[in-house]
Amino acid sequence: MEQYDELVKHLMHQFSDEFVKLAFGTSAFEVLNKLDTEQQTIKVHRNDMTFKVRLKGEEVLLHIEAQTEDSRDKPMPLRVLAYASTLLLRYQIPVYSVVLYLAPNAGRTDPGGYSYGNEKFNLQHKYQVIRLEDLEGEAFLNAASIGLLPFTPLMKPAAGMETEAWLRKCVEIVEAAPVDNQTRGTLLLALSIFGSLAHDPLFFQNAILEEIMRESPFYQLLEQQIYERGLEQGITKGRDEVYRAWYADWERRRQEAAEKGVPFNEPPPSKPENNTEQ
Repeated sequence: MEQYDELVKHLMHQFSDEFVKLAFGTSAFEVLNKLDTEQQTIKVHRNDMTFKVRLKGEEVLLHIEAQTEDSRDKPMPLRVLAYASTLLLRYQIPVYSVVLYLAPNAGRTDPGGYSYGNEKFNLQHKYQVIRLEDLEGEAFLNAASIGLLPFTPLMKPAAGMETEAWLRKCVEIVEAAPVDNQTRGTLLLALSIFGSLAHDPLFFQNAILEEIMRESPFYQLLEQQIYERGLEQGITKGRDEVYRAWYADWERRRQEAAEKGVPFNEPPPSKPENNTEQ
């Protein structure tokens, strides 16, 4: 969904160091650049980011693909291989790939690689699979990893802590984060949206003040998307109601003709398409 795509990419862009550290498991790196990964040869989702990083004295590319669920169109190993191959051909430096699964149960069957062949002909490609459900959330709260805070409701709660208490702690840590109001609004909005992948959305609606989230530019974007979807659904509903009225009138006249024994050759009205013109 668009709200996931835009928010994930924004967080990865604004807090790139934290996502790179999550991928490599070390702070011994330097983010050199954030690359545009829009490729004409492959379909690249909007919720991915590619970074040029100096790691152990070597320039490499780190490609992170965030997924709310398992890949549906093509197997993830083939998608990642296509991304990595295209990036390798273009930049000609090592490419490391990570798939970050957000929702519970997502990514459990992802093998983290693709291979085939024999001693003479073969291909092997591996990438890292990170499932938020497998991560210890307390470590990210304690480390004050600001860019990753919105994802903590999807991680393992602190030992012995009830779910609601854990979620409340996640909200409180974000509310107290040392950031400006606009960033805090975006972090809380993201926490609410991502947290709802695994928990009751009503909890976040009750726990987070809407006025704070309104500080985020993404709040207005989300409102606009909801409005446009509602408008489109309203137009579709209106068309269906008009069609039913036309059809009822046509059926009434057909029956009247049949009762009078007169020919009725008028075709039934065509059902309108549900898509709206842009």
